[in-house]
Amino acid sequence: MFKIRPFFLIILFSLSALSADDQFFPKSEKLFQEKIRKVRLDNGLTMILMKRGNSPTLALYIKFKVGAVDETPEQAGTAHLLEHMLFKGTKDVGTSDFKKEEKYQEQIEVWGTKLDNLRLEERNFTESGRKVPDSLSSEISKLDKRLKNLIQLQDQFIIKNEDSYIYEQNGEVGFNAYTSQDVTNYQIQLPSNRLEIWAKLESDRLRDPILREYYTERDVVIEERRMRTEDSGSGVLRERFFSVAFESHPYRKPVIGYATGLPFLKIDETKKFFKENYTPNRMVIAIVGEQNFDETERIVRKYFSDLKKGKDRSPYKIEEKQYLGEKRVKVLHPSSPQMMLGWLKPAYPHRDNAGFDVLSNLLTTGAGARLNQRLVLGDKSATSVGSANGYPGERYANFFTLFVKPGGNADLSGIENSIWEELKKIEENGVSKEELEKVKNQMIADFLKTMDDNATIADLLSYYELLYGNWNHIFKQYETIQSVDSKEIQDIVKKYLSKDRVVIGVLEDSRKAGK
Repeated sequence: MFKIRPFFLIILFSLSALSADDQFFPKSEKLFQEKIRKVRLDNGLTMILMKRGNSPTLALYIKFKVGAVDETPEQAGTAHLLEHMLFKGTKDVGTSDFKKEEKYQEQIEVWGTKLDNLRLEERNFTESGRKVPDSLSSEISKLDKRLKNLIQLQDQFIIKNEDSYIYEQNGEVGFNAYTSQDVTNYQIQLPSNRLEIWAKLESDRLRDPILREYYTERDVVIEERRMRTEDSGSGVLRERFFSVAFESHPYRKPVIGYATGLPFLKIDETKKFFKENYTPNRMVIAIVGEQNFDETERIVRKYFSDLKKGKDRSPYKIEEKQYLGEKRVKVLHPSSPQMMLGWLKPAYPHRDNAGFDVLSNLLTTGAGARLNQRLVLGDKSATSVGSANGYPGERYANFFTLFVKPGGNADLSGIENSIWEELKKIEENGVSKEELEKVKNQMIADFLKTMDDNATIADLLSYYELLYGNWNHIFKQYETIQSVDSKEIQDIVKKYLSKDRVVIGVLEDSRKAGK
């Protein structure tokens, strides 16, 4: 998930007239607070309402604190698959007659599960080098035909994408969802007078979803994985990189799941995952736009108060332990060469995280950034260089990562040496005050070019409230970033970005390697 860093939000509320002194962000936070109402329902659901703008529209975001990090290895891909399934409707939406459809849904779930079990048994025979019994192959073929027939019979009652159609008739924009390592998000923008339609549809989706078309959609996700990972050099490299970078922590799992596991994600286990994780105490609703707070709160309470509170999740027990020593992984793929370098580091709110935010921009953001100057504009050994802080997630310790696309005949070892030399310069000489201020100012300027809308604000409010317990960390984080000085940048380079802590992943073009 791409997230715009939160400190830019203040610009959106006509706060630019304030001087950037020590009171700039406390004052900004106070002005922000005056536009917000935060309410927590008895079942644990948190809603954040914010008045903004004069257009009678609302950005509506629902986030759950559940993502790939909350899965076991055998569940990998469940959070993402479930996101797909929640668009399949309920007993009232997505069906012409659920009473008639229901018997087919029940049979599909029973026989689909049995077919999964038989196919898993078949795979075990194949992997062990044993011949698959004819009786097993025959039973699989028979159940496969039965399942396809049941799906066809059910299909006559299914109204596909009915929720999308209802929203379209009511002026929706941006009806979508995403799953990351840390959260699952559902979003839409609607006219303000359509708030109750949204509340009815979304609460119904959470109260009583029907996982119709499960096996069809599971195949869709399998194909999505093939396109985004198997057929993508960057996808393969990224997956292999984190499988090596993290030895024990679940951040090593890809959000989309594993190719060998996706075909066997059971519908009953997906339902259980939903019940355990889609609970109001793990949920934040953010509504941003022109609204009456009392009326908005009344509607949200009316439709979401009866959702049952779930059990609180205990803190994750496994912490990634890093042993000194370089790690390397090489991938062969018919794609252009690529390189990743990463170092394990603390997550926000650890102070060092703010230093990495600044360092990321110093190294790779803009033509004047140090690695761009050295690798892209200077010796032209790379066609592009980028970085990410807080990758692949931000709930737990994560990686500061560099991404390099080498030039046509570039020497990868030479690129590595150049990166180490630039880091050494920062460690030994620091960063001038002028360069540091330029970078911080550019971070704000870049944001102004890309964002000024209710949707992004709702996304960030719900994100920071969910992960850190209060949306005001939007400002707390930037207060820290503004105070980062040259010595802190030097210290984090020395402490974290060493050769005995690095993970390096390289993708080589298998076509040129003759593989």
